[in-house]
Amino acid sequence: MSFNFNPKIDRDFIISMYEDDYLYISEVFTTTLNQLIPDIEIVKNCYQNGDLENLRRQVHKIKPAFGFAGLRGTEALCQQFEDECLLVTSTNSLTDKYEMLIKNLDEGRLIIQQEIESLKVFNN
Repeated sequence: MSFNFNPKIDRDFIISMYEDDYLYISEVFTTTLNQLIPDIEIVKNCYQNGDLENLRRQVHKIKPAFGFAGLRGTEALCQQFEDECLLVTSTNSLTDKYEMLIKNLDEGRLIIQQEIESLKVFNN
């Protein structure tokens, strides 16, 4: 029996990485979520403090976590934002892109959280 992932999760990528080991996938998602919760808050703090370099570094740090969870679109958006940080001199220039990024990061975190709960039911 196969698990129906959220449509925003790249199922083919997840299966290529973890095969049909849904217990392990659940562990990866849980570890990823536990890492993302504080890291997303650090991203928000860096932006609020106008710390462009650490904002870019934090986005770089969280980018692969979304990839591990199959959220390839969010991973790509992190890369775009990271690249954009190199082109500007202050966080004020990033307001629209930052708001879009945070919306996607929070949505990705919620998707991972929901998938963990769904996988718990599926695995039992």
